[in-house]
Amino acid sequence: MEQKTGTEPDQLQLGSGVRHLFMLEKGTAFTNHGSYGTVPRQVMEERFSLLRMMDSHPDKWYRNTLRPLYDQAVETVARFVGSAPSNLVFVPNATAAVNTVVKNLNLGPEDIILSNSHTYNACSNAIESAVKRCGADTLSLDITLPIRSEEDFIEQVVEICKRNVGIRLAVIDHISSPSAIVFPVARLAKELHKLGVLLLVDGAHAPGQLPLDLENLGADFYTGNLHKWCYAPRGCAFLWVSPEHRDSIQPLVTSHLYKQDMTDQFFMQGCLDHTPYLCSVPALQFYDQLGGYKNLLKHTQPLLDWAQQMLCHAMGTPVLPVPPDMVAPFMRVLRLPASDKYSLSRAEAERFMDDLSREYGAVAVVTCFSGYLWLRISANAYNCKDDYLELKEVLLKCL
Repeated sequence: MEQKTGTEPDQLQLGSGVRHLFMLEKGTAFTNHGSYGTVPRQVMEERFSLLRMMDSHPDKWYRNTLRPLYDQAVETVARFVGSAPSNLVFVPNATAAVNTVVKNLNLGPEDIILSNSHTYNACSNAIESAVKRCGADTLSLDITLPIRSEEDFIEQVVEICKRNVGIRLAVIDHISSPSAIVFPVARLAKELHKLGVLLLVDGAHAPGQLPLDLENLGADFYTGNLHKWCYAPRGCAFLWVSPEHRDSIQPLVTSHLYKQDMTDQFFMQGCLDHTPYLCSVPALQFYDQLGGYKNLLKHTQPLLDWAQQMLCHAMGTPVLPVPPDMVAPFMRVLRLPASDKYSLSRAEAERFMDDLSREYGAVAVVTCFSGYLWLRISANAYNCKDDYLELKEVLLKCL
């Protein structure tokens, strides 16, 4: 599904010439858009306007103004991701959505939730917390590298489900956080359903980076962040629920509209600041102003292919061994060389990242899996070759 929210705009020439549309600090090479995104100036101004409106008359805002704006935002996001509005609700982030699903499941002592070695750490913790409540269990599939094909990955998941008949739910990333792998979730959903296994897709990185058609994807549950690749403020994400499961899903916070429709229950979560959700509308308008998915891909793909090869050549290391059709459009991953300064652990990867940012003025992601440290780089509308050349110099100093 082509991701558009309005009329076709004039396409901007992307690169350093559009960096002024954002509030990014001068002198820092930002090659990690994937973690936190960044809010465009015009979207931030729209949020300020909404905040001023809210506090100019709080009673009017919460009793009359808010709900129509909220419903409009739901409809806008639903159209963007190929969803019926009734099947989509706002949540603060994808982690909150994963918690919502796994803690609504009716699990027993013989039941298992399946994750894998590339599952986001916060989501692994949510799964562990959920199964502890009911005496169920969790199982993690160690995804072996290299991955030679989508079929290779699907076979690994199907095989572990056949060997462990207690698996009720599989949690699979659409694009994995540590490794930026695009997993074939539509094909996987069909195979899992043959085995009676539900599928929750953690699409934290997918909206804006992959075209989505959620009503036809085949998942049971899907969550995605809008602050990463869709330019919304942080605290803006969605949970999509297949119609057959809507009656079984309630928000983690029970409030005034308990026992009402799913949409109403997720809207009424106490006295919240809904402006991040409402700003999904101007954020997706900004996405269109940049030329939408096609123009962003036209800019980022050659830039990242060049940057990845340039960095690999400079450090003498290989790229992540996965097929091209499983590589995320706006991210790349390459292996870092062995270093006496940083050992192989998640904590050391975090320290490496902190050193890059604090000491050298470059921002990228360092992760640890499969016995190595890996570098994850991102590209967005404002990036240019100079950002990655600066990152190269910083890495060579750091290692």
